[in-house]
This record gives sequence, C-alpha cells and structure tokens, in this order.
Amino acid sequence: MIYIITNAKGFNESFEDFTRIHETRYQGFNEENSVITKKVLDRIGKVIFNDEPLTKEESTELKQHLENRIQKLLSIRVSEPDIRTKIEFLGQTIGLNYTPFGRNDQDLLIDKFFRAYKICEECLENNKPIYLSTS
Repeated sequence: MIYIITNAKGFNESFEDFTRIHETRYQGFNEENSVITKKVLDRIGKVIFNDEPLTKEESTELKQHLENRIQKLLSIRVSEPDIRTKIEFLGQTIGLNYTPFGRNDQDLLIDKFFRAYKICEECLENNKPIYLSTS
C-alpha cells in the first residue's frame, strides 16, 4: 500500500496534469514508514481511497508526527561532509547526502519526511486541507 500526501486534489486529473502545476506538492510513503496514523485510517474506513481531506486536528497531528520522526533520525546521524541537499528544519540548516556515497542511510528518509512536513506546514498556514490517498 502506498500513501500519498498532497496539498491539492489530484485524482480528478491525469498524473501529468497534476504534476505540471507548479504549486502542487506531493509525497508518497509505503506502509513500513508508518506515517499515517491508525486513527486516521480507521476514520476513513476504506482500503483504497482518493483525495480524502484531513481535518485540521489530523493535519496538525501529522505535522507533529513527521517533525518527531525527523528529529529522531537526525539524532542518530553523523555529520555529512559531502552535502548534496540542504534543508531548513526548526531553525537549523541540515546538509543531506542520500546518494550511495553518503555516510547516513537515513538521509533519504529524512528528505521524504521533510517534504511531507513542508506540505503540512504550508496547508496549515494557508488554512487549506491536506489530502490523503492510497494506491
């Protein structure tokens, strides 16, 4: 099962059209990443669903969950001398390298969590819903 978090409805148009819109943000996760809480999945009550809006409370909880996951991963990583990507997270600039030559296996997951975190942050700031889909 793949969970997709977006800042816009996407399943009412083609994937090409959805991704061409510059403002559209999305991030996908598999079940093993445990990003979506059981509480949210129980509320939706379907195995396959498209563009289900999260409540403000669920969006806030998702953002906090992602923030906690990022902080936990950052706490166990070592300094990366060969920086390929930088993120600004909670007032810190963090250099990531998720190539096979990087020192930290978790950098790719940090980047994925961070992208979803930014979607949550943007939607909450703009009072817009976060959409969740499965495939």
